[in-house]
Amino acid sequence: MSKQVINTDDVDYAKNRLRTVNDNIDRALGELANKSKQLESNWKSSSGDAAQIAMRELLKGNEVRSLVICNYVNILEKQINPGYIEAETVNAKLSDQFK
Repeated sequence: MSKQVINTDDVDYAKNRLRTVNDNIDRALGELANKSKQLESNWKSSSGDAAQIAMRELLKGNEVRSLVICNYVNILEKQINPGYIEAETVNAKLSDQFK
């Protein structure tokens, strides 16, 4: 059986980095949505309509993307690291009984 090790500091770093990047993407796409709404009243044509439809689809996809990343960050934060630390603590206590 191969040994599996989790570096909890690396998991924390990845979790924090993912959260920051996700927030930055959300903020940038929010700004894009605001600019798009400003153009909507001035861009009256079939190409403008097509651009607005494409923008709405992009932004709708962003909500799902953001939720998936938030869920992954929560798993890392609330289950992976605490679960690994708990398991290692229990294992260390058990191994101490055989010394």
